[in-house]
Amino acid sequence: MAPVTSDDWASDFFRDADSFELPRLVAWFADDVEVRFGNAPAIIGKAAAEEAFRGFWSTIAGMRHRREALVADGDMAAQFSQVTYVRHDGSEATMPVASQLRRVGPGKIDRLWIVIDMAPLFQAAM
Repeated sequence: MAPVTSDDWASDFFRDADSFELPRLVAWFADDVEVRFGNAPAIIGKAAAEEAFRGFWSTIAGMRHRREALVADGDMAAQFSQVTYVRHDGSEATMPVASQLRRVGPGKIDRLWIVIDMAPLFQAAM
């Protein structure tokens, strides 16, 4: 596993994702970004990815990633996290997630693959 360095761009990406500010997240996307959630069809292009995140984020009140491991090699990174989603009623659901990112330039990614089981998020809060 590669150590986290001063060029921890994956950390910067997840910080901006957790800000829950769509423009900060979308600023990371290359025009031809490919976003995948689990086995759902790929979302291709910056505008389509923005719309997908806007729709998903409308179903939650916030989120935060707690990194458990990072495997990085130059412009490729895989982060393993516990992500906590905050529901609109204030309850939370935490689940494991693996995210693969590919950087194509400073502050730009063209791949975001997210492997997660979203079912716990949408189950009734206990």
